[in-house]
Amino acid sequence: MTAHSKPDAGSLHAPMAGVLDRVACELSQLSGSLGHVETLIGPLILQAARRDAQLVRQIQDLDHIRQKMQALADFLAALALAAPDHCLVDAIAAARLINLADLAARLTFSDADKAARQGEWGDCELF
Repeated sequence: MTAHSKPDAGSLHAPMAGVLDRVACELSQLSGSLGHVETLIGPLILQAARRDAQLVRQIQDLDHIRQKMQALADFLAALALAAPDHCLVDAIAAARLINLADLAARLTFSDADKAARQGEWGDCELF
């Protein structure tokens, strides 16, 4: 079984490795997005920091958050590789706690997001 294996269509249970891998990819993509935001707002904050030195600490906090997100993604990806094939979880039940429908669909391979997923999975690169 690969980390990107899809659950059986008739089952509510998905391989733990696949769920961990999907969450790792989401976190990695968020970390990358936050890095882009950091690049965009960094010069503005540094310019404003001439008036308020506290702003430099805030941009450093943003970078620290991005680093933590990527570290968590790497950790979950490593767990996904080590998860036994027989470990199954009810990802659909867990996804009911997520308010963002597209995210919940990606994490559970929901049919509602099937078209958007095609070609998407497997493209995530974790560093």
